[in-house]
Amino acid sequence: MASSEELALVTSQLLENGPTSFLDVSEILLKFASNIIRNPNVEKYRSIRLGNKIFEKRVLPVSGAVECLFLMGFEENDGHLVFPQHAPLNDLTTIQGRLARERLRLMAQQIAGLSTWNIQASEMAFHQRLRSSADHVLIYEDPALQQKARDCMVLSDLILKAREKLQQQTENSTGVEEFTSPLDQRDYLLLELLKWFKTSFFKWMDSLSCETCQVRMRSVGLVEPNADDRRWGAGRVEGYTCPRCNRPGRFPRYNHPGKLLETRKGRCGEWANCFTLCCRAAGFEARHVVDWTDHVWTEVYSNSQQRWLHCDPCENVCDKPLLYERGWSKKLSYLIAFSNEEVVDVSWRYTANPKELLGRRKECREEWLMETIATMNNERQRHLSAERRAVLEQRSAVELAEFLAPKVIRNGEEQGRLSGSLAWRLARGETRGDAEGDAQLGGGAEGAAAGASDSEGFVFTLTDQEMSEKCVHVKYCPASDKYIRVSDNNKQIADYRTCLYRSQNMYRKEEYDWNMVYLARDRGDRDGHIEWRFDFRDTGLVVDQVTLVATAKVFQNGRVQWSCGPQNQRNTLLPVREGLVESVLRGTNITGHQEFTLAANLSGGQGDCSYQHAQLFRIGLEDYDRYPLDIKIRLKKE
Repeated sequence: MASSEELALVTSQLLENGPTSFLDVSEILLKFASNIIRNPNVEKYRSIRLGNKIFEKRVLPVSGAVECLFLMGFEENDGHLVFPQHAPLNDLTTIQGRLARERLRLMAQQIAGLSTWNIQASEMAFHQRLRSSADHVLIYEDPALQQKARDCMVLSDLILKAREKLQQQTENSTGVEEFTSPLDQRDYLLLELLKWFKTSFFKWMDSLSCETCQVRMRSVGLVEPNADDRRWGAGRVEGYTCPRCNRPGRFPRYNHPGKLLETRKGRCGEWANCFTLCCRAAGFEARHVVDWTDHVWTEVYSNSQQRWLHCDPCENVCDKPLLYERGWSKKLSYLIAFSNEEVVDVSWRYTANPKELLGRRKECREEWLMETIATMNNERQRHLSAERRAVLEQRSAVELAEFLAPKVIRNGEEQGRLSGSLAWRLARGETRGDAEGDAQLGGGAEGAAAGASDSEGFVFTLTDQEMSEKCVHVKYCPASDKYIRVSDNNKQIADYRTCLYRSQNMYRKEEYDWNMVYLARDRGDRDGHIEWRFDFRDTGLVVDQVTLVATAKVFQNGRVQWSCGPQNQRNTLLPVREGLVESVLRGTNITGHQEFTLAANLSGGQGDCSYQHAQLFRIGLEDYDRYPLDIKIRLKKE
């Protein structure tokens, strides 16, 4: 095992190469370590070829770099550095943590202004906030409170639903695509708990309504909390008055999760506070995450995935960590997770731009924050068993590897905030993220909505089976958010965007108050466009007949216009009867062609919700066997 003296010596050697060289080589060394930690059973990550160009140019010439690899546990063997199959990961994880901390320190120093401001008072306030949040989460461990939460959630019903979902997914041989390992029953229980909390239990509170006049009351600012307010942690009480009868109203911002089990309303603070208690009551390992830019949520540890999952009960989303930066346009700085066992700076899970985030962290020195958190964790874990501390240490290494890995934009992470009134969301600037940049899109987990799409590129072409049978048959279900390619052995494809040729200003909306799901425009009164393309060129086959079923629903003066036709000709306008398209296209300008597109334009609507007044494929959230888009193409020889 590497001694602290050896670790300090090799770190010092690396730093003597200068900040630029250290940052460059440490990035490579961390990648070597992280690959093994994240994929301990994958052989290729355990071997580094000495003749590799990157190794020769960026690692070998740097003083201390090879020594660092030896200290991690690598051994030289026939032109390679090899990490033995059964070697312990202790030294690897220790050095990984040391290099990551040094990188963070150097990156912070390179940002102008960090070394010039007086931070003593700021760090004292920061420490007080850390302590307050760390102390607060201990209340979730109260057995009486956990039982009270279990009584509210009817845990047996949620477990039954989770078991049914797992069985359904197992029978269909499908799962939530973006997860690297199959989900287990506990994962589905978490998803059911999120859904129950959002749709059945807790309510969002924008402002009070007058019980007499049934109108929204007007805010008059903060009022003095009374003794009962303070008893339940409500140091802030919002005051309201009715604009008609002048009746006063009060909204205490309770901070005690036991009280929130009774009131069942609030904003993100109350939601995350109560939901984290429910997670602990259901037996999950849970952390309460505080975002210094004014938001809170929960993280839950998944045994099947061997990692922490982001869970936002306000939005009913799971494992969408880039939602806030990408979808809400938040300028994140500090994001700290608190549990009864640890305090963790999880900021790096929630950003794809770590250098930009680091530039906004000016409330404390990075070295001070790391040392403070380490001290708090030593205090919190001193009564834990050696076995439990070892588990937490191993998890920390895996989590650090996750933080260091490049981020991929997932389905749903470009969606603006859904909770709260439109005016409130607009005032906070959280209605939609900046859609610039390329996004790699994964499959869709259950959540409030799949993100907005401005994409182009997918084209349906023939598989061998489809060419043999001269038929393409594709249908789509928005409830499961999956395509079924019937003509290709019922192949399932997750995420409505995956098979789009072009879309603009569109997203998938799950509407929990009406228990419906559909595709709609993303924001404001901008028009939406969505398009699927089929191309059979170079196959010797042409279109003979297209049988199409597609549905739409409009409200107010919303409009949906379907069209279908060859790419370079004016599209055939499809007849719409009460929003339903049922067409057999034969003898039209599509027949005889080798390519065509199906498209829909969405427009119109009134008021703040105009974008919802034109909807495609509206069905119930549980209607997994309905396919409101169904297109079947018969082909013939050219």
